[in-house]
Amino acid sequence: MPCRCVPAVDISIYRAAASKEGDQVQAYFKRRGVAFEDFEVSSDPIAFAQMRKLSDQTEKPVVVINDRVLVGFVPDQFDLLVPSLFD
Repeated sequence: MPCRCVPAVDISIYRAAASKEGDQVQAYFKRRGVAFEDFEVSSDPIAFAQMRKLSDQTEKPVVVINDRVLVGFVPDQFDLLVPSLFD
């Protein structure tokens, strides 16, 4: 499968340490070799406040892809926003 150049994507994940959905989000991007910044909100009050400001909620993981805010594990949306390295 030929590799092609893709634009850079800025991804931030805000999640609780014991969150199954948060683990799924991380695994999704790791499997695809996509870099992301991870914020563990259970132990970081600043990250928790940022997550709440971005999404107005506190339970599900929040994923920010460039400027788009997504709540929860939504792989169909991730697929649309994160370009593939392969054709």
